[in-house]
Amino acid sequence: MAKTIQQIRIFISSPSDVKNERESAQRVIEELNRTLCPPNDLSLFPLTWEKNTYPAVGEYSQEVINQQVGEYDIFVGIMANRFGTKTYSADSGTEEEFNIAYRNRKNTHIMFFFKDAPILPSKVDTNQLNKVSKFKKKLPNKGVYYKEFTDNFERVFRECLTQCINQNYIQKDVKLSNDKPKRIEQFKIEIERYLFSQNPTYKKYSFVNALALPNSQFKLKDVYIAQTLEKDNRFEKEKDTTKIDQLPVELIKKYKKILIKDTAGMGKSTIMKYMYINLIDNNFKDFGIPIYIELNRLNKDYTILKKIQEELNPISNKFDNDLLLHLFKTGSFIFFLDGYDEISIAARDEVTKDIQNFINNAGSNNYYILTSRPEERLASFGDFQSFNIKPLIKKEAYELLEKYDISSQKCVSAEIIKELNTGKYNSINEYLKNPLLVSLLYCAYQYKAEIPLQKHEFYKQVYNALYDAHKYAQGQEPHEKRSGLEIDNFNRVLRFVGFNCLKSIGVRFDEDTILRSIRIAKDFCGDLNFSESNFLKDLLTSVPLFCTDGTEYKWAHKSLMEYFAALFIANDLKKKQEDILKSILISEDATKYLNMLDLYYDIDNYGFIKYIELPLLLEYKKYYEENYFESSRIDKKYIEERIGILYAQTICVGLFDRSLFHHDLYNNDLFEDIRERIKNKCDFFANSVIIISTYVIGRSIQPQKVLLSILSKKKDQLFEHVESQKPNKVEGMDMFTKIDIHTGEEDENTYKIINNLIKFPPKQYSTYLKYQECCNEINRINNIIKRNEDTLALLEGL
Repeated sequence: MAKTIQQIRIFISSPSDVKNERESAQRVIEELNRTLCPPNDLSLFPLTWEKNTYPAVGEYSQEVINQQVGEYDIFVGIMANRFGTKTYSADSGTEEEFNIAYRNRKNTHIMFFFKDAPILPSKVDTNQLNKVSKFKKKLPNKGVYYKEFTDNFERVFRECLTQCINQNYIQKDVKLSNDKPKRIEQFKIEIERYLFSQNPTYKKYSFVNALALPNSQFKLKDVYIAQTLEKDNRFEKEKDTTKIDQLPVELIKKYKKILIKDTAGMGKSTIMKYMYINLIDNNFKDFGIPIYIELNRLNKDYTILKKIQEELNPISNKFDNDLLLHLFKTGSFIFFLDGYDEISIAARDEVTKDIQNFINNAGSNNYYILTSRPEERLASFGDFQSFNIKPLIKKEAYELLEKYDISSQKCVSAEIIKELNTGKYNSINEYLKNPLLVSLLYCAYQYKAEIPLQKHEFYKQVYNALYDAHKYAQGQEPHEKRSGLEIDNFNRVLRFVGFNCLKSIGVRFDEDTILRSIRIAKDFCGDLNFSESNFLKDLLTSVPLFCTDGTEYKWAHKSLMEYFAALFIANDLKKKQEDILKSILISEDATKYLNMLDLYYDIDNYGFIKYIELPLLLEYKKYYEENYFESSRIDKKYIEERIGILYAQTICVGLFDRSLFHHDLYNNDLFEDIRERIKNKCDFFANSVIIISTYVIGRSIQPQKVLLSILSKKKDQLFEHVESQKPNKVEGMDMFTKIDIHTGEEDENTYKIINNLIKFPPKQYSTYLKYQECCNEINRINNIIKRNEDTLALLEGL
């Protein structure tokens, strides 16, 4: 009977000065093919550019080599004193080959060797030697362990390659070979049985603590309002929409990877939990086995696999990483990845890599649903189809209000709806589109039969309602607070805690962390005396702004934390207010402050226009005046459009040539590869990469562009809205061209086409400032500031 022989392809990469070592490596491979491989049904196939490539034409010579070498299992890099010749995308061919292997490190074993032997001074090329040294120092930071040798390379390489093959192709297969399929299938049956019958996560998500109903718990199904997902594609006239009144099986099958992306309070997590419990309620075993992961729990040390292991521990403690990944590769799992925006800033990069690695390793036979507020880092998930949540229509908002009557002795919803229908509150119709604000309206109205007209007033009334929860819920006097703090002093402490959480702690934390934050808040307030633990107990029961999840604590909703953080900046940081707001203005993580600043705009409008809006407008005015040019060929409106689009972002455009990339379309590694090429060609890191039609659009978005999205909602008259159309082809476009004010100015049609290409930004940035309106607004703000300062001077004189 014919045997199945596994071929292991080994690519040997090096500059020209280690020819002897390359030959030694091939001798070792031939030797192991005679000794180690036959008994284990293996065959080693060496790949070198000398023997495995042929003359051909490509974008550049190294690219021809890369394509012809193709895929391999083991990468062997060897260097001595030469680094090599610069290529299109790296400082040498060897470095480019290493970069390709490193990007594919999940499927490729990497071994690097450096020769450390004396060399005659006359033979030393210091420039080349410095490049080798610099490259060598970078490897440990990438997690690459290398070996050094003197004149004994053949022995060192034989030992290393033998160990590599032994551990990864022989022992591993012996360990799992015979019983692996049976074990995996059995574990899969056990997991399915557990998750569809005894699942504690299902029980937890079946009930909700709604802000509208403090100190009460209800079934999610009883207070859920079916919302609609809308496909995020600006070039489709008819949007692909799906109402989430059950698990959208066909939608998930169609796209496999779905990103639900929208602003604060639109119901992302609620939709996720509803789909999760609906899958289990309807016993959709044939569709997928559900795994729900709250991403804000993850960090550098607590990975997705550890979280899943922990969840499956009641079944077995034998779910090691290797077994789990083999299990997931069999397919039929659906992973709910909830709250990407709530991952702590400190852990964001590591967790993002963990998510990407997990998805790549778990394979394409599963389904993935990810939720987040809009973030630049979401560009890392370019292979996910993005969906927004359609705003509630008034009928749906009223239906949600009616559902909250579940705990009330009277129909509070009827009173609210009657008030809303009087026409006196048309200014808050926008708030009725947001499920969170609808629930806050219900909560606030129970406490005081008034409808607040501004968003921050909703939060204020809700806080008052929660502080006096027993009073309005049961007709009793407010329950005495364990901390002994009155409502204003309780608010003072809470403001500091909210700001501290937003700045550095996050939404979720352990007991020691939150008690330490309360203790610092107590010191900050100075005149207050209370027990930190009692204050925490109040936050869980008497003023239920926090809730527990196992041994951890978290805010009932992230927007509550942002509201108190905004109050802290406005009320408690007067001397440092300017510094804080200016630091936000230039923060690389400006996105995380968007909802807080949206609230801050109304809480302290003077502070906002002085320290956020005015600097933004002045910087734009300067940018415009430095870049505007007169042209006899280009209409002024297209030049102004280009200036507006390019402000606070760097953009490059190129034709997307599929043949240049060794990755499946929209695989995460593809986007990493594109970013690396953009960095080498255009000298900037693209935090957003979009493939649209036959084009790649890479952009680096600065904080000012992010913050302008708040201003565009508040003062729409200052902005021009851009309309994107499907791009036309630009003749002569290079692989990547960095766009500036003058790109394509040879004729108006080319200029317009390029403008149309770079108009394809994230949806929330699809506006730009009008120059004249910007100047008028600067004058208006300066007049306000002058009047304010004159008034203060007058008061000081009194």
